[in-house]
Amino acid sequence: MTDANNRGASVHLLPPLVFLGPLLVGIGLGRLLPWRLPTTAPWPTVLTWAGVVLFVAGLGLMSWAAVVMWRHHTTVIPWGHVDHLMTGGPFRFTRNPIYVGDLLVYLGVTLVAGTWWPLALLPLPVFVMQRLVIAREEAYLLERFGQPYAAYCARVRRWGVV
Repeated sequence: MTDANNRGASVHLLPPLVFLGPLLVGIGLGRLLPWRLPTTAPWPTVLTWAGVVLFVAGLGLMSWAAVVMWRHHTTVIPWGHVDHLMTGGPFRFTRNPIYVGDLLVYLGVTLVAGTWWPLALLPLPVFVMQRLVIAREEAYLLERFGQPYAAYCARVRRWGVV
């Protein structure tokens, strides 16, 4: 039995907080140093509705992934021991549906807030997620599941579309 069979990934961050920090800083900067998204008609209404749609889609994607994981008796905690390789449900489209959901929520809140600042800060949480969460999870899953995980990675993109 390998060590990966007894432990989880060496992740020490809570992914929603990785997104929440820059989002709140960006919204705060938007209040201190206004850098508004387009404000001429019909843009505020269009952007607000687009933001609501992205927010709801993000929550829906996260919920769908959590239900699939729960049904397979595996954890949503990034450092938790994973019992089953998830390849169905939203995992058919992205290896990280919960993180894609976090990103959609971030973008939705940004559009509703109406400021460019969170978009300017977005590379920070994406970089942190890639390096300090996803890379560690992928190394763990490869060690834990071997070839089946490698084959899954070959056919399903990390972020879905990129």
